[in-house]
Parts: sequence; structure tokens; C-alpha cells
Amino acid sequence: MIFTDVIERFQTSEHFRVVGFGASNTERYMPCMHWLDVLEVGLRKRFGRKFQIIDSGVSGNNTREALARFDRDVAFFQPAAVIVTLGGNDCDQRPEKHVPEPEYRANIEEIADKIKKLGAIPIFQTYYKMDLEAMEPNLARDFVHNMEIVRDLAKKNNWNLVDHYSVFDRLDPLVHRYKLMINPMHTNEQGNLLMGVELLRHFDIDPTTIVHPEKLLPAAALLKSVS
Repeated sequence: MIFTDVIERFQTSEHFRVVGFGASNTERYMPCMHWLDVLEVGLRKRFGRKFQIIDSGVSGNNTREALARFDRDVAFFQPAAVIVTLGGNDCDQRPEKHVPEPEYRANIEEIADKIKKLGAIPIFQTYYKMDLEAMEPNLARDFVHNMEIVRDLAKKNNWNLVDHYSVFDRLDPLVHRYKLMINPMHTNEQGNLLMGVELLRHFDIDPTTIVHPEKLLPAAALLKSVS
């Protein structure tokens, strides 16, 4: 699905901001080219240098904690679009961190409402597929359920959705585990590049046309192989 509403907003704006709102996979888990970096070079190719991308990821955040900082870390920047990637830490089984599925669903809907009240367009992402077999079973189960909730809400409310999980799920399991993940819950640089290339697809941006696309070519080929 091409995000025609977002593209039109960007094209008709003199200047715009995009906020990435999430946890460690948004914050930048490790030194590398991050999926937001890929988005930046792609948007620059299509729209020119008339935008800013703000990384408002905080490692370890669940939706409850993210909502508590929304005004400071999202609304303050008056974005045109907000890319929301949350749900992994809601599955944490510790009582002080765990967010039950009904509350998670309500929190995601509240985040969408807050974004719309800013006059911004929400873009929701599922996480990549984590290495479920290497995770604690209850954590893995809840994670899968939360990603299903994101899909369900996006379909129900006609939100823009990037389903990274479905892309990673179609990959060879050995490629997934050993080429794209740094640990069971986080992608390495190649995993980030794949996420970035998949995100660009929804903006109708061909990564091979970007200046110096060398780093993106393997990810583009991998995405093409499962599309």
C-alpha cells in the first residue's frame, strides 16, 4: 500500500517534520545505519531537503510509558506524520512493565487519536519478527498477539501500516536469525536496512535510485525475493 495521503502532505508542505515514536528499535539500539536513516535519504531523494526527522524512541518503553511523554517527545515538534513502533516491551512479564492486551489495544488507539488531534498523520509499524524460538514462551506469545492487534486496528481504522513482521516471516529462518538479528529481540544493521527499504516502498521510493545506494542493494534484493 502506497501512503498517498502522506505523500500529498509532504509534496504540498513548504517544510515538514516526521517523528519516529517507539522504543529501542526506534531509538537506535546499536551503532549502524538505522531504518530512520534509510527513510531520510529516501525522502530527500523524492522531496528535497525540506524536512526534519526526529527520533523520539526510548529504549524499554511500553505504550503506557510512551503515552506519558507524548506531549514532550511528539506534540512539541508539530509533526506532519508520526511513525509509531510500539508493543515489544508491553510483553515484558514483570508486573511493573507488563501491559495487558486490552490496555495495549486502548493505548494504541489513544496514541492514534493524539496524533490526529495534532493534525498529523499516524503511520503504524509492526515490529520485525523476533527470534521467537529463542525467547521466553509467554513473552513470545504476547508479542505475536500485540502485532496482530496492530494489524487489526490498522485495518479497522484505515490507518497507514508497515507490516515488517510479515516481511521477516517470509524469509529463510537461517537468514532471519543469523543475518538480520543481533539478539532475539533486536535487528542488526542489515535488519535495519531491510526495514528501511520496506518503509520506502510505502512512499513509492525506489532505493536503487538513491545516490550511493550500495548499502541498500542487498536489502532491496532480499525484499524483492519475498515480495
